[in-house]
Amino acid sequence: MKFEFETPPAPGDIRAVCEGIQWLYMPLPFALDHVNCWLLGEPDNQVLIDTGVDNPATRKHWTSIFAERGHWPQQTLITHFHPDHMGLAGWMENEGGCGQFLGSEIEVDIALLLSDADGASYSALYEKWYAQNGIPEEALALVRRNGNTYKMVAGRPPPSSRWTYLQDGQQLTLAGHDYTVLIGRGHAPDMIMLYRESDHVLIAADQVLPSISPNVSVMPRLMDTNPLKSFLDTLERLRSLPEDTLVLPSHGLPFRGLHGRLQALVEHHDMRLEQIVSACHEPRSAHDLFAVLFRRKLDPQQTSFALGESLAHLHYLQKQGRVERMDSEGLTHYVAC
Repeated sequence: MKFEFETPPAPGDIRAVCEGIQWLYMPLPFALDHVNCWLLGEPDNQVLIDTGVDNPATRKHWTSIFAERGHWPQQTLITHFHPDHMGLAGWMENEGGCGQFLGSEIEVDIALLLSDADGASYSALYEKWYAQNGIPEEALALVRRNGNTYKMVAGRPPPSSRWTYLQDGQQLTLAGHDYTVLIGRGHAPDMIMLYRESDHVLIAADQVLPSISPNVSVMPRLMDTNPLKSFLDTLERLRSLPEDTLVLPSHGLPFRGLHGRLQALVEHHDMRLEQIVSACHEPRSAHDLFAVLFRRKLDPQQTSFALGESLAHLHYLQKQGRVERMDSEGLTHYVAC
């Protein structure tokens, strides 16, 4: 890979990355400490891509960027439902008067569902999921105490009536440039990416990141029970784009060298699959595999991601006939065939 920049812009600053696209770097209160947002066009015709989480620091940055400069974007495009992307969509409508929102109907519906879930039912669903997969009691107690963690960092998005829904392969013009909508799956059910063929630019959301593998998880409320296959299938589709494509990821620095990065991500997951099969010489829960897959202490957010990621690999192997699922007394284990 070849990185286009050595460092990101400071939070609240704007940096041009290519014709008609500017880069905004928003801090996150997580281990993954930032999200990249993209601003297309000029002040009288602008599209903002993603918003960051809903917290005072991020609101302050957006106010500095837009309100103090006398204009807000006319359109906001949200790539997927995760809080670091969707978190301030509703605030953009109310504070900035954004007139139109673009996104995936599936992703918007999930965000609305999570935003409207009461804390008791939200935590009960996760507690049951954790317990079934061997997560210890101290983590279950934290889940019960935290309630609806989605609403802690994501405001309620605009209602369905305010959205224009995009489809895979759709051609559209944004801020004076033509883009093709590409749908990414696995990390999220129906994530929006944009490809600009005129100069080979891919706004990749979380599908292709330069230095980490995107989280690919089986999760409560998500219908895809084999998200790793969905993720790998999307990577295969992206091989059709030119090797010199400028990739604008949601985390990390913009880079070129798309094909090499796609291959590295495939090899990473191949290695993990082999590690899991080797570990499952006797029945293992998804939690048992944390020691195989993750070499660091996990915080509560990372525990959820780790469980989903372990299950994604186990479900993939189960579909291949390489592991067998065993359910007994409320616990699920997997063993190599």
